Amino acid sequence: GNVGSKVEKLARILEMNILLNDPPRARKEGENGFVSLDQLLIESDIVTAHVPLNLTGEDKTYHLFDEKNFGLMRRGTWFINTSRGRVMDTNALKNVIDSGKLMGTVIDVWENEPDIDPELMERAFLTTPHIAGYSTDGKANGTSMIVKSLCEFFNLSLNNWYPDNVPAPAVPVILLDCKGKTDEDILREAVLHTYNIDDDSMRLRQSPVEFEKQRGDYPLRREFPAYTVIVKGGTRNTRMMLKGLGFKVG
Repeated sequence: GNVGSKVEKLARILEMNILLNDPPRARKEGENGFVSLDQLLIESDIVTAHVPLNLTGEDKTYHLFDEKNFGLMRRGTWFINTSRGRVMDTNALKNVIDSGKLMGTVIDVWENEPDIDPELMERAFLTTPHIAGYSTDGKANGTSMIVKSLCEFFNLSLNNWYPDNVPAPAVPVILLDCKGKTDEDILREAVLHTYNIDDDSMRLRQSPVEFEKQRGDYPLRREFPAYTVIVKGGTRNTRMMLKGLGFKVG
């Protein structure tokens, strides 16, 4: 899917080894480049889900991550779900966390939203209220797509319309001194300047009953292209990776 493909692109920029499982694409494009779900689960250090919720059928994803599939994961794996809550079996996930098999979990989507499972929230490393796509840029892009579709349907002349009042980030320039730092350190510093997910996670833990309010009143969050990184020192590879992630590099 679109989100999964973007995650793949960013992961490759970060020089990760990628395993892809996407049965609909494999049937359409051929098996080359894809692996079975079993192979992915057995061999991956990080498993991240970017699938629709299909309750039935050949590509059923309801409780795709159940006792069996969690059991296939190697010890020390990270599990991330930003797709749909019912893609994972909550009880199975709690059990595998309790077993000590997973290194950690990051949960943005939940079964029975907004009545999320407090036990899973306590066990997860990071917890957010279904806000993975809630950047200000994402909202602007979505609005632009809606306007474009309406213009095409009604034969109007606003096909290239885009909001002109997208708020700038509070601190759009990131100054990075790379001395004594690895590429990982530098990239982490740049990313955390744009968005600190710990803040979202803490808000949800402090008041899970405000799940919908937190989702609806989400603070300003701009994506990487809204920021310029001024790099002092560092390597050409550092700059290339920052550019690949979408930052402007000065």
